Amino acid sequence: MPDPVVTILRFLYFYGRVVGVVNFEVDWRTGEAKATRRATIFAAFQNVGVTLLIFYLNIRSGTVRSSWTEARLMHEYFFLMMTLVRTLAVLLALASRWWQRRRILRLWNKLIQMIRNRPEVVRVSRRGILVKFALAFMADTLHSVLDHSAQRKKITSDMALNLFVLYAFTTMFNVIAGQYYLAILQIQGHHMFLRKELKDLMREAESVCRIRNRRGGVFATKCCSLADQVDMLAEKHSEVHSTCQDMSEVFQIQSLSMTLVYYLSAMATIYYSFCSFFYKNTGLCSSYWCLLLLLTYSAFYYLDSFVTINISFVINDQCGEMATMLADRAVFSQALDQRLETAFESLQLQLVQKTPEFYVMGLFKMERSRLMAIGNSVITYSILLIQWELQNK
Repeated sequence: MPDPVVTILRFLYFYGRVVGVVNFEVDWRTGEAKATRRATIFAAFQNVGVTLLIFYLNIRSGTVRSSWTEARLMHEYFFLMMTLVRTLAVLLALASRWWQRRRILRLWNKLIQMIRNRPEVVRVSRRGILVKFALAFMADTLHSVLDHSAQRKKITSDMALNLFVLYAFTTMFNVIAGQYYLAILQIQGHHMFLRKELKDLMREAESVCRIRNRRGGVFATKCCSLADQVDMLAEKHSEVHSTCQDMSEVFQIQSLSMTLVYYLSAMATIYYSFCSFFYKNTGLCSSYWCLLLLLTYSAFYYLDSFVTINISFVINDQCGEMATMLADRAVFSQALDQRLETAFESLQLQLVQKTPEFYVMGLFKMERSRLMAIGNSVITYSILLIQWELQNK
């Protein structure tokens, strides 16, 4: 029976190749990525073709122009704005993957090398991969159904083609977000094992402190061995942190695109839910079944967004737990050996200086307090849109 995780990873890779998101090839025997002429030409053809198709549908055929002209209600304008933002976000992310391709290849191969050195990371990441794929698949499918429901009363051949392109852009965005999630999931797995190793070292150091005869060779040998292990742990942490920083820099454009789409989509789900209940003749969802579909989509979408964003907070929590473990050595029964104490202090200073930080295009750092502020902003502007609908019915 095929491994479901391997099947999901292969599906994401080959689908990314088909839609032009992945502009390189991966050798599945070794896991290494490289830029080939075949992959470059195929991805460039896909990207240019999709861009020209968007240009034709929006400019030459007048589909979007007519949609803006025929729109009469606020939610119709908001739907068109969401379509425009999602399209621009995907195009911007695709462009960044071309000028950052060399760095993406180096980052990919660096992650593969880290996984080779610690293959257990793949095992602990299986659950996260399965949950992310299930949530993204359900949210993507329900979103496509809702888009078709919103435009079903004025469907034309051009509109059907436009919706098809919109579905493709939605899945392309999810592939981009999925690749970001998979990369940072490996970082989280490495931090998990670093925390486990540090916990074992602290337990051994505490047992060494109970040795009464400190002039013997046993105490010195154990302290030197522990100090070497702490230094090796510091080197591993430095490598993981360097990879995390490279990832943060490479995915700056993608993080900005994801933030914009997540922000507006979260607002749209609240606003559309109200409009589907408030209007009886709207093209969104007039029946209770459609309203239930919209609420189900909202649940899957919010869960998918939470899983994608929360993983960076989990990594910060893991680093904080490691710093707390090191601080707990102050309650040991006796003082540590000077070399072992120096190794612990060096690691503690490194954890403080090299705390993972995730920025959105350098505009702001993603923190829990910032996420709460974004959530409050979404609710506030959703209420303003609802008030406008009530006053201008």
